[in-house]
Parts: sequence; C-alpha cells; structure tokens
Amino acid sequence: LDVYKSDENMEIRTGRALSSGVFSSGYGTDFWSNPNFQRVSYLLRSSLPDRPSSFPTTSPAPSAPPLYFLGSSMYNSNGNTGMGGIMFDIKALHDVEITQLTWQFNGGYGSSYNYKCYKKTALGPHTDTDMFDSSKWTLIASGSAESLVSGSVTSPFSVQVESGEVQAFYIHGISRSITSQDGGGTSTLDVYKSDENMEIRTGRGLFSGGVFSRGYGTNFWSNPKFQRVSYLRII
Repeated sequence: LDVYKSDENMEIRTGRALSSGVFSSGYGTDFWSNPNFQRVSYLLRSSLPDRPSSFPTTSPAPSAPPLYFLGSSMYNSNGNTGMGGIMFDIKALHDVEITQLTWQFNGGYGSSYNYKCYKKTALGPHTDTDMFDSSKWTLIASGSAESLVSGSVTSPFSVQVESGEVQAFYIHGISRSITSQDGGGTSTLDVYKSDENMEIRTGRGLFSGGVFSRGYGTNFWSNPKFQRVSYLRII
C-alpha cells in the first residue's frame, strides 16, 4: 500500500520481486520499487458524458446506407380505374432490400382504410395460376393506412432480392379499393420504371370481390402511386 509515485490521476505503489523464473519464488517480505520499471504511460479518460471516450469499448457505428425510391412522384389520373388489388414483379439488377411500397386508395382522402401486402413465397414472377392461390404467397405487411393524393404507404418490411432474381408482390385494398392505371403493356415482362438497381414491371389487376379473387383478363396495369418502391442497395 506504500505509494512510490503519484499525481492527481493515479498512484504507483511499491511492489514485490520474484526470482529468475516466471512465477518462481519471491524475495520474502521485501518491498521493491524500480524507477525504470515503474514508469507508466497513460491517457486520461474523460468523465464528461458529451466527450467521446479515449478508450472506446465498441467500434464506431457504420453510417446508414442511403434509402432509394423508384416510381412516379406525381399523380396521374389518366386512364385510372378502381380495382381490388394488383400483382406485379420486380427484377433486381443489384442486391437490394425492399422496405416499403406506396399505392393509392380509390378516393376517401384523409381517412384510413385497411390493406394487405404479400410477396410470392418462391422467387420468380407471378403466373396465371398462382395469382389466385393464396398458399403460394406470404403476408409481409397489413393494417390501416391513410388515403392521400400523394399515396398510401405500407408499414415497413424487409424483402431481400439478389441481383438477377425476380420477386412478385401483391397489394390489395381490404376496406376500400385501390386505383391503377392502364400500363399499355402486353406482358408482365414490360418495364414500368427502372434504375441502375431494379426494374418494376407492369402488373395485373384483381377484382374487388376479395383477396386472391378473379383477375381482369389480359389487361396489364401500372399505378404510379402504388408502384413507388422504397429500397436499400446492399453493398
């Protein structure tokens, strides 16, 4: 307990010596201090809460990746029609994580209505048969969303799609129908919007009679407010 050296930050105390081997016998009750041994280099760790520690216990958090948006940012009423829901496909051109979808209810602005949003459980585009087979789909978001001219937005979810893969999505208005626009395409391979990370393809509408109800034949639809996709690019 005898102090050999001290300052305002620490005390160096006299120690006890051991023989020539590591953890060998000691020198009895003698207490030794060696100025050359007991010279200590140190940094002062601040006690101020708003000052970063000189001895961080964790690595700095990485910066959040940027959030991307793809789709129309302006409402276009040309050719719009009401329908129960729409299925469409996204092809990833880079590894991406899709986090939200935007669509538009058929009127009722300022009030909230229920919706359901699904992804096709298996990768690949939606087909003529699995459009109406609920066992092929997984619910990823649901609940109530406000009807706005600028578009209604799903609750956040996470669907990762690797580069070159196609993932099908389906959104359906439960307590109010949605609006969609004739995409003018002839196939679900027709691209509605694209950037360097993904392609959004024209989709197919489903009837207002219920989720996974009958479709609207060979018409292909795209809705600027529905098909606005929020996503992260995976590095």
